[in-house]
Amino acid sequence: MDKFMKQAIDEAQATKAEGGQPFGAVLVRQGAVIGRGRNQSVQNNDPLSHGEMEAIKDAGLQESYADTVLYTTAFPCLMCAGTIVRYHIPRVIIGASGGHNEDSRAFLRSHGIELEERQLAECQQLLE
Repeated sequence: MDKFMKQAIDEAQATKAEGGQPFGAVLVRQGAVIGRGRNQSVQNNDPLSHGEMEAIKDAGLQESYADTVLYTTAFPCLMCAGTIVRYHIPRVIIGASGGHNEDSRAFLRSHGIELEERQLAECQQLLE
């Protein structure tokens, strides 16, 4: 497993330890993390606080996201997929797909987003 997916998993484990939903993400540019996030919907009483959204927010407003890669422990929901498309993040590396992502997958692919689904045991365990 590469170091960026490991960092996304660390975020997911941290939020799980806090009583949150176990999803984490990091946004990477040229081999460096520029944003990290974890799902904090439960902790913050905020339905929009998903790991992918938090990682993008943590990176702050960028001139362009065209050279970034988003690593996420689970397949992005439609809300997060919309943000990925809106900011033209071209590639998403997914630790585990789960079973409720066909709409999101089709949406991302229809906008030319490259998806790499790894089905990692560590990420599958977080979903259980």
